[in-house]
Amino acid sequence: MNLVRQILQFEKLERPKGVSIWVEGMIMLTVVLSSYIFFKQPFEFYFHYIIFLGLLPFFFLKYRLPKFVLQILLFTLVVGLFYVAINGYETFQFIKVWGGLLLSLVFYSYVIQYFKYNVEYIFKRFIQWGYYTCVIGMVQVVGFYLKIAPFYDYGWLLNKWKVINGGILGIRINSIYSEPSTVAVVIAPVVYVAIYNLILKQKYLLSKIQSLIVIAVYIGTSSSTAYIGIFFVIILVTDSIRLRYTVIGLSIAALAGWGLYSNIDEFRSRVDTSIGLWVYQDYSIQNTNTSSFVLYNSYNIAVSNLKDYPVFGTGLGSYEMAYEEYSLTKSVISYDFEFNRFDGNSMLLRLMVETGLIGVIFIGIVIFRGFIGKSVDHSHRDYRIVSQAIFVMMALYLLRQGNYFLNGLPLFYLLYYYNWKNYITNSKLIDEK
Repeated sequence: MNLVRQILQFEKLERPKGVSIWVEGMIMLTVVLSSYIFFKQPFEFYFHYIIFLGLLPFFFLKYRLPKFVLQILLFTLVVGLFYVAINGYETFQFIKVWGGLLLSLVFYSYVIQYFKYNVEYIFKRFIQWGYYTCVIGMVQVVGFYLKIAPFYDYGWLLNKWKVINGGILGIRINSIYSEPSTVAVVIAPVVYVAIYNLILKQKYLLSKIQSLIVIAVYIGTSSSTAYIGIFFVIILVTDSIRLRYTVIGLSIAALAGWGLYSNIDEFRSRVDTSIGLWVYQDYSIQNTNTSSFVLYNSYNIAVSNLKDYPVFGTGLGSYEMAYEEYSLTKSVISYDFEFNRFDGNSMLLRLMVETGLIGVIFIGIVIFRGFIGKSVDHSHRDYRIVSQAIFVMMALYLLRQGNYFLNGLPLFYLLYYYNWKNYITNSKLIDEK
């Protein structure tokens, strides 16, 4: 019983005045639950859309419209409609993506206002919810080894979800998320906190045992994205940009990579197929029928499209059209299969196609301008943790996830921005004293 308490119990967070526990819970569900949809056509209607549509009218009556969000979306609207007009791209596809982005950004802008711009509280509450999904991942492994299907196969509850066998445990942990790679991206901030605690011997939100559970589950995804995330976190937590620490870090990474390559079939296959594609341009069936080919093909599509439309791209929702025009499955690959034709499985590559250099540069400015590095002032610690934890998530999204608004991604961009603003304001107040 004591062990269960250690695993599940958190320090109590003081909820901002006027915030309902039920509304807060619904908001957090929009972040962690993306594996249930009500219908697939004419678009995938996710569970969180119900929450959006339920809360937006109340938010709209209570708060003003987020002008800076609307200004950004107005620009993408003009560019998108321009390319729909001159290139004949599907109007519905553009409206579907632009409308989804509008709905998500406006909703989460209201969420920030609802919590009175208390970024730290929202972040801490998400860490708790993210941790509980890790506990579910731990239950999934136990259920798998005990052969209790309802404990590890959640297909009876979630219809955009499946068991994924393999990896270092025989089952790749995906908890309530649709894929292990989604786990790797969404709970990256939780992993940052866990590694931060263990390396610096802290107890920021998570205890030692809770931090170990998070890392064990993260490794148990057997996702290369997760391993990249761990590498990013260690560099940030230890400030290992200096040469000697970089050499040590790379040496450890090389040893870990060698161990994975030698013992994990999926990892070895990923490395071998990547070398075959990126180095030798070998398009044989064993190299192309893999997730490595998805990224390689998406890169080819993005670069080809960028050459033709370098400045503004071809508008939101146009990745599918770029896929039809530039995909290797339409030219050098003679057999018929297609993956990730809608989002490229990489935010960076999708941005290159749909927003061109303008969009990529804009996101780059947001990320690097809002980044908070090591601070000599201990009072700035929380700002740094929030900034760097979300930074890792955004970096992994750019690498391996292409959906603009699943799992609350717009919320994290807004948190990242307002955390930076709060940090600047607080720093000025300290300087004035």
